Order: sequence, then C-alpha cells, then structure tokens
Amino acid sequence: MVTRSMDEVRAGYISAMGDELGASFYELYRKLVELHILWQQYRQLFGDNPDTVHLLNRTSGLFFKIVQDKLWDSVLLGVSRMTDPPATGRNKNLTIQSLPPLIADSDLRDEVQELCDKALAAAEFAREHRNKRIAHQDHNYLSNRSSNPLSGISRTLVEEMLTALRTVLNRLDRHFRDSTVMYEDFVDESGARLLVHKLKKLEQLQGAAASAP
Repeated sequence: MVTRSMDEVRAGYISAMGDELGASFYELYRKLVELHILWQQYRQLFGDNPDTVHLLNRTSGLFFKIVQDKLWDSVLLGVSRMTDPPATGRNKNLTIQSLPPLIADSDLRDEVQELCDKALAAAEFAREHRNKRIAHQDHNYLSNRSSNPLSGISRTLVEEMLTALRTVLNRLDRHFRDSTVMYEDFVDESGARLLVHKLKKLEQLQGAAASAP
C-alpha cells in the first residue's frame, strides 16, 4: 500500500487544479476529512449500538455526556464553517463558496455553484445552532427558548449535510483527477472503537474479579 504525505497530497491538487484553486481545495479537503473523523468517533460511541451507550454510562456517565455534546457541536460547527460566505466584512473565509469563482470552466463553475447552493441549504440547521447556541449566546433564544426554539437536528440530517459537502469536493476531484475520496470510510484503528473494546475488557475483568472466591 502506497501512502502519501500531506505535502504530496497538496502538491497533487495544485498540479491538477492550478495554484489558487488547488491550494484552496486542499485545505477544504483536509477540513472535510477532519470533520468526517469527528463524526465517525461520535457514531462509534453514541450512534451505532445502544449497548455501547450503556457501557459508557456505567463507566463514567457525566464525562461521556460532555464528550457526546462536544463532538456533536464540533461537527455542527465544522459544517457551518465549510458553508460560510467567502467573506465576512473585510476578512476572507475559506469555504466551499470560495471555490466557484476560482473555476475557469464556466459550465463546471455553474455546476459546482449549484452543488454549493444545495450544501448551503442542507447546512441551514447547523448554521442556526452555530449562530444561536454554539458560537454565540443569542439573547432571545436564551431568554425564552419556548418561543424561540431551534430547529431539531437528527443524525440523518447530519449525514445529509456531510453528503452534500462530499458531493461538492468530489465533483471537482472527479473533473480534475478522475477520482473521488471516500471521506466517510476513514480507517479507525486507535480511536473510539478501540476505547470501547478496552472498556468492555476492563468491565469483564472487574466482573470476573468480583465473582472470584
């Protein structure tokens, strides 16, 4: 199996897409990989198996509740950042909306812009939570949550947001490099799955010790 350094990955995108588009695309690619890793860790701890949730609650319920909330909010914050406007006042932001103006091919530019618009619409839930609860303390929401409720977000909606983001980047990857990235299939060998495995083993050893004569 051949692996490449991140510098080599960046150089490959710049070679295929040009300096400005390639460099911008690489940074968004890297952020989207990180976002999928966070989501994978969340799913492995809290989203895939009720028995795992019960194990975490028995082990250290308060701690893992904090981890659950922080991972969830980090994913929503990451989605929001990926779909921000390309500029806030005089400050430029690097988001998927930064990409279309860098694309020379007008047909491809229009297609990517349409995909960006879809991703922005899908991310509206995350952006609402970011703006009112995560990054800011919205006065109206905190003062009267019942009359200023936030939209609900489900794991299905998060999956749809991530799919929309992947679609934008993979459309460019397919055009310039005739390939796509399986962002959702990150191989986890030292993260949440390993932690759960060790907690199960620990609980089994403790149970065996407690029952020993």
